[in-house]
Amino acid sequence: MSQKVKVKIPKYNIPVKKVDHVLLSLDSLLPHEEIVTERLNDIVKMIKELNAVDMPIIAAPIEGLNKYLIIDGHHRWAALKELGASKIPSIVINYFDPNVKVYTWYPAISGDFQALIKEVEGRNIHVLKCDLRIGNVTNHHLTDVAFMIFGVNECYVVKGGVEEQRAVIRALDKLNVESKVVLSWYGLIEDAEVDLRSGEVDYVFVRRIYTKKEIMEYVSKGGVYPPKTTRHVLPFIPDKNYVKLETLYDF
Repeated sequence: MSQKVKVKIPKYNIPVKKVDHVLLSLDSLLPHEEIVTERLNDIVKMIKELNAVDMPIIAAPIEGLNKYLIIDGHHRWAALKELGASKIPSIVINYFDPNVKVYTWYPAISGDFQALIKEVEGRNIHVLKCDLRIGNVTNHHLTDVAFMIFGVNECYVVKGGVEEQRAVIRALDKLNVESKVVLSWYGLIEDAEVDLRSGEVDYVFVRRIYTKKEIMEYVSKGGVYPPKTTRHVLPFIPDKNYVKLETLYDF
């Protein structure tokens, strides 16, 4: 039986706001992260039970493509596609508004680190030793690096970019399913460092944060990041509005 994935979400004082939505064609939207099957199944089930979509997704226009970037709501979008719908309630925002922030998630594990190294190197990715501590890492250290991996007194580096990150994350997921590691995700590196030093986790994986421009360009070229590559913080949380499922089909 797989271990349950732990997620430590930062707390923000963000207001819930009722915002008018529009109905966008599902085909006009481009995801920037991969869909997680288990999460998708949960959302499909919820939509069927409610016979409605409980809240709109957040999207932003992609310049020159006549398409929209999905910022938040990937699994609602994928669920409606699976259910044969054609439209989805959406709030369209300016992605480059400075009040729209983009961060990342940091995976961490406790358990069999050697099993991870074996799994990653079996995917033809090298894990090299380095001489750095988690509290000293800067963006400069993360240039051309998929992940830096920190134990309390250890440092490893995986060179590369998105594809190497994808391979490492798939290895983490696989080992979590096999109960060889317990996988956690942190929204703040500071929280991950605290838990590393307290012994709650054994290793923390650190990567650089992609810019909005990089995300837009990558998606425009057909790219899709691994799950939990980005963590967006908006100036509001959309209020639930429960749009009936039957209104989202073309008859």
